[in-house]
Amino acid sequence: MRMTRYVLVFALAAAAASCGGSAAGPHVDLTQPVAVDVEATAPRHLSEYNLFAWDPDSGFTWNERVVPYDLNTPLFSDYALKQRAIYMPEGASVAFDPEHAFDMPVGTVILKNFYFPADFREPTVGLHIVETRLLVRRASGWDARAYIWDAAQRDATYSPSGETRDIEFIDVAGAPQVAHYLVPQRNQCASCHSFKADAATPPTMVLIGIKARHLHRAYDYGGTVGSVNQLQHFASLGMLTGLPDVSTITAAYDFRPVEANGVAAVAPSDLDHAARSYLDINCAHCHNPNGVQGETSQLFLNHDNVDLFRLGYCKRPGSAGAGTGGRTYDILPGDADNSILHFRIDTEQVGAMMPLIGRSVRHSRGEELIRAWITAMPTQVCQ
Repeated sequence: MRMTRYVLVFALAAAAASCGGSAAGPHVDLTQPVAVDVEATAPRHLSEYNLFAWDPDSGFTWNERVVPYDLNTPLFSDYALKQRAIYMPEGASVAFDPEHAFDMPVGTVILKNFYFPADFREPTVGLHIVETRLLVRRASGWDARAYIWDAAQRDATYSPSGETRDIEFIDVAGAPQVAHYLVPQRNQCASCHSFKADAATPPTMVLIGIKARHLHRAYDYGGTVGSVNQLQHFASLGMLTGLPDVSTITAAYDFRPVEANGVAAVAPSDLDHAARSYLDINCAHCHNPNGVQGETSQLFLNHDNVDLFRLGYCKRPGSAGAGTGGRTYDILPGDADNSILHFRIDTEQVGAMMPLIGRSVRHSRGEELIRAWITAMPTQVCQ
């Protein structure tokens, strides 16, 4: 099946560059197929994969079988804007899973571009791409690869040692910000993507966002495709099998109105769903019964946890040190200011803020949401 070649600008509007235009750049030939050899060592340059072309003015041009996507509630990464896509080899597909991350076939590449505008009040102007992260599915499991872009924005170089870079920008309120942005070391990727099926099984690397609840949303692919449900689109391309009626799938909360207008955009009846979706994508990859932090803290922030004590209600931390911020309980219902969970999302103190890696500045909308969620809980005296 021949797949559509998508051309997207960062605003995700319909502006386009042709396949042979300037967006392709000197290193990428999108008339040739994607080049992924899962058994070979990681190529030195990102362009060697031939996955996509990038131009600051015209945006991304994706090669055949590279399909962009978005998440309902995305993981926060120092305000970096992100463009995600999936490549799957010809003839390959993945079976639908209603709950867990999809078990992608060998040869799959999950890619995510991280970029910043100079001023978030004009998010399509002065764009600078910092890194592209790849997860390559080998027969032995997932292989994490980070590529750092050069100053000329022409190509990116494989960097297993990572990098920390100070990035200055103006936020949506017009205030100057400096993010100590982290390009993770290769072994740091496992700290978020690690999962143990049970206590006796060694951890393996798993996906975070490639789950039905996160992908169940519309995406504007432009051209003849237009705005369609992502899961249905993947199924129409032969990349996803066994998709049920999408009306039976419960989607994670769509965070876009919150990011744009604050917690006032959330109906009171949706507040719990919005907060739990935020915690699920930002925290639960570690804080779940089989996660690294979940095992030690016994704090489970996965969306389907129904044990309020393990969610943090009146729960004392096992060992958090400075991470408590002087508070006693993970969640003190009705009192965000005295809840450790809120403190760790709000603080910028190294060693106390959560997640442990991936952010250096406070996510104001995330903090606002979790504060509102805890405040709305019926007041409870914890003992």
